[in-house]
Amino acid sequence: MQIYVGNLPPKYTDDQLRALFTAHGTVRRASIGRDKKTGESQGYGFVEMPVKSEARAAIEALRGKEVGDKPLLVRALKPGDDFNEHAMATHGGRQPGLKSTKPFQGNVGARGAGAIRRGGQRGT
Repeated sequence: MQIYVGNLPPKYTDDQLRALFTAHGTVRRASIGRDKKTGESQGYGFVEMPVKSEARAAIEALRGKEVGDKPLLVRALKPGDDFNEHAMATHGGRQPGLKSTKPFQGNVGARGAGAIRRGGQRGT
């Protein structure tokens, strides 16, 4: 089972992430998301645990646990769920940190883009 872990401290390593989950079962892989140019941590990681019951127990035990000074965000990735799909959904189809040359073309609903530009006030 694939597990997403967010809110990791900047200096956290793959080995520390593995040790955090190994306390709850067998870990096949653990890796921290890193910037390709600088190699610095992006604050998230992925863990793969082969036994689903152990993975679920780890998720429940570690969700909200304080590491550094922030609570961990821990969730199971669904089959076919990919971090790139997550980034597309949460960052409007672009990678975080990159400036887009064209506006977001997503579904803005019946109110149109004007409501978004005005801060979404109702009745305007």
